[in-house]
Amino acid sequence: MPDRYDVVIAGGGMLGLSSAYHLAQKGARTLLLQAGDLGSGASAACSGRAQVAEGHLDPLNIRLIVEGLARLETLEEELGTAFEWRRNGFLALINSQHLWDDWVARAKVLTAAGIPVELLDQAALQEAEPHLNTESYMGAAYATEGLLNPFLFCWAYAKAARRHGALLCPQTPVTAMRVEGRRVAAVEAGGEWFEADKVAIMCGSWTPQVARMAGVDVPLSHTHAEAFVTERVSLELNNTVELADFYERIHGRDQAVAVGFSRDLHGGLVITEAVAKTPELHRRTSSWGMGGMAADLIQLYPALAGVRALRGWGIPTSFTPDDEPLVGWLPGRENLFVAAAFLETITAIPVASEWMAGMILGDSPPADLAPFAPDRFVQT
Repeated sequence: MPDRYDVVIAGGGMLGLSSAYHLAQKGARTLLLQAGDLGSGASAACSGRAQVAEGHLDPLNIRLIVEGLARLETLEEELGTAFEWRRNGFLALINSQHLWDDWVARAKVLTAAGIPVELLDQAALQEAEPHLNTESYMGAAYATEGLLNPFLFCWAYAKAARRHGALLCPQTPVTAMRVEGRRVAAVEAGGEWFEADKVAIMCGSWTPQVARMAGVDVPLSHTHAEAFVTERVSLELNNTVELADFYERIHGRDQAVAVGFSRDLHGGLVITEAVAKTPELHRRTSSWGMGGMAADLIQLYPALAGVRALRGWGIPTSFTPDDEPLVGWLPGRENLFVAAAFLETITAIPVASEWMAGMILGDSPPADLAPFAPDRFVQT
């Protein structure tokens, strides 16, 4: 194993693996270090949704959604590995006039940008989802988004990165960084030191821990999110369904449940999400979280009352103080790059990771990423 690389990436989830692919494709000698198995963190624990309608409405985020969704249509061919990509409908259930008005405004912006969003009244919602209990909902917002298998998505990028020469090292956590002046000169992992021209931290909720090894504090917070998957369900369920105020119900709360679900290719349902504030970074589930999601799901679809849960999981999910991603060079460390806290990670990744790889190698990205820059929080 060479001891010097153009780029060393700490983190082997979707962001790290996709960036490694683009870096290696551009000819950079790339080393990726992952604490666990490749794609085993929050990337593997997500529902696999390529979201389009729920994020921020600024031009930069909308561009990432539009271009990312288009890229996903051809990405299996590009990477040479299938990851169960398909398009599907999405319904955001609306239970108040306030939310209805918000989604009318959101639909106008998104539709104009090329992401059609339609408002359905209660009758149209019932027709779209015949088994849904619509009693508490005045209607829904409808959009077409995408679904994929997050495990296979990670492996598709991993295999493509390796084909281009990237060295990917699972079960090799970063344990230290050697700082010389304003640069990170080397990274320690697995008992070895690796010199690097550039270092990129893409560890999700573990990003602050790794950044502190280089003497930098990154203002990234996390909540603990829980989800579960059910056995195969024969009931007609046509769309991914979520509460329109999903994020408002859970964001910043000490403990909260806001249910949403999508169907996997095996006929089971992926149910999200119960969240709790905790200083720990762990993967456990709780009885209140699993029970709360099950109760809310049955309220929405009474016919699912007898369905069995097959497995559940928990994972820390990261966010910044302004809920925008963190992307760019860390102040005070001229060769230390960070990327974390994308809201619509899967949709953005095909484009964002290519832009980030270019930035790391000294190119200017096609769009101004200043709104995501770490220096809005991190000062030298």
